[in-house]
Amino acid sequence: MEPLFPATAPPKDSGALFPPQRSKSKPENLLSGEVDTWSIIRDELLQSQGRDEDLTWFAELEVVQKEIDQVELHTPLAESEKKCAEIQKRLSECKKRLGLDFVKTKVLSPRKAEKKKEKHPPTSGSNTETQGSVFSKSLAKTPNLNPGYTFESFVRGPSNQFALATCQNIAENPGKNYNPLFLYGSTGLGKTHLLHAVGNMVLSSNKNMVVTYISSERFMNEMIYCIRHNKMWDFRQKYRHCDVFLMDDIQFISGNKSATQEEFFHTFNTLYEAKKQIVVTSDLFPQDIPDIEERLRNRFQWGLIADIQPPDTEHRMAILMSKAETLGVTLSPNVAEFIASQAKKNVRQLEGALHRVAAFAALQGRPLDLKLASETFQGMATESSRSLGIETVQKVVAEHFKLKLSDLKSKKRQRALSVPRQIAMFLARHYTHSSYPDIGDRFGGKDHTTVMHAVKKIASQRKNDASLQHHIESLERQLDQMQ
Repeated sequence: MEPLFPATAPPKDSGALFPPQRSKSKPENLLSGEVDTWSIIRDELLQSQGRDEDLTWFAELEVVQKEIDQVELHTPLAESEKKCAEIQKRLSECKKRLGLDFVKTKVLSPRKAEKKKEKHPPTSGSNTETQGSVFSKSLAKTPNLNPGYTFESFVRGPSNQFALATCQNIAENPGKNYNPLFLYGSTGLGKTHLLHAVGNMVLSSNKNMVVTYISSERFMNEMIYCIRHNKMWDFRQKYRHCDVFLMDDIQFISGNKSATQEEFFHTFNTLYEAKKQIVVTSDLFPQDIPDIEERLRNRFQWGLIADIQPPDTEHRMAILMSKAETLGVTLSPNVAEFIASQAKKNVRQLEGALHRVAAFAALQGRPLDLKLASETFQGMATESSRSLGIETVQKVVAEHFKLKLSDLKSKKRQRALSVPRQIAMFLARHYTHSSYPDIGDRFGGKDHTTVMHAVKKIASQRKNDASLQHHIESLERQLDQMQ
């Protein structure tokens, strides 16, 4: 058994990637890695105590069972029932703050500990390996790439030309230029396609290179599994020993996922210091990703940030003609132009529109002409031409500044409310093209002259106020993606 808080401070990390191997296999105990859940909880518990608080009764706790997802503590104090409840409450608060709710903690008094020993004598053996055998196969070093996503099948256009050229460059020289590469853009614009294309080109040039592709959600799920089943050595072996690391949708590790962000941080550092290529994609610009550690936001900007914009009409037509050729569908330019005018949001919507028209023609046995395409998209024309509403703009601005919607519509004149309100009026005028009186009505019955003043003021001040410009650009990116 070990004390709750060691008498001496733990030794500093030596910098080794994994615990040293004692014999022919991996280490028996993996708790010395960065994600030692009990050490994290214990340190947080100790740091959260007041400076003058008596910690004697905490120091006398004994850890009798410590696994990666389960800790059992015994207290030798006589009046321990109340103490057990208090300690358990503090542990639960710590776990919640750290995002480690899955770690089970149990605090037992001497009497209950003795009863448990009599009722459940310790047994050896475990069926963990059997239960997790299928899942653990995913930890093999397989690239998980889609062979159909290549640079050749990617349709180049003004909206993605820079991102495409950058990806081709790093695929030819991984780890040498633009490391890390951060690709961002709205959903369905080709970020995942480029990510796979990088991996496929690297492997076609050098089959001995290790390329690892994973979504951020899968990264988190694998990490949780490996923590629970004491397989963090395998997890780190996979993600820290690759030549090209490709992560999709990095924005999903934001929020109350501190353990995932911590593990990704160490993975990023290890790969970057070893000059291995890192490419991540996101729907959001790094500064716009909410609730993510500043040190991660910083690292995303170390290399190069490339954005992908929605394609223009000519580009959408080119994409349609390319997809139609792949599907074996004959598509005339005028039909392609019509479909492109209906599906403006992203490439994914464009592909869906093409499949819809092709299926409609095949099922009815009719030629794929303009008349059929027009009939097919009768219900979609109104939807595609719909613009943002004033209420949508208000919600986005309120969320950005962490205000209530009622604050933007109120008559309060504090700067913390008046500036966001003026920004919302400015953006509502730009994105909805509503009249000044209409906008004023939606902002609590403001006079149209108030709206005119707000629009002119923000348009003028954004040129000289860097902080104001930053907020407006962030909001414009969000609203652009919603159109």
